[in-house]
Amino acid sequence: MDRVSSSEEPPTAKISSIFIYPIKSCRGISVSQASISLTGFRWDRQWLVVNSKGRAYTQRVEPKLALVEVELPKDAFTDGWEPTKSSYLVVRAPGMDDLNVCLGKQCAKADGVSVWEWSGSVLDEGDKASK
Repeated sequence: MDRVSSSEEPPTAKISSIFIYPIKSCRGISVSQASISLTGFRWDRQWLVVNSKGRAYTQRVEPKLALVEVELPKDAFTDGWEPTKSSYLVVRAPGMDDLNVCLGKQCAKADGVSVWEWSGSVLDEGDKASK
């Protein structure tokens, strides 16, 4: 057995592609790189669809969520990228107009949202997103 000297770098994993799911339970995006934050991959499950009582929809309850496509700016997955007021999450669903959610705007806080055992406060994307 060879001893590894402390001057060698620790082994690292290399991922060639991974799926990120910006909206929980909606279709994912295959990316070749993704930044990691304190809560996981950046942009992964950053949004969720909730009903009027603040309860999250999932594919278990609403299987049609699997048909909802999402798109983020290509540069959103590079290290150091920050959204501007012209950066959008685009949401596409069958029979509906595209929804463009601005990534660079301030959102109002909404309390009393829950998904499974978790409950807490989230950011509300506004009236247009709620329709």
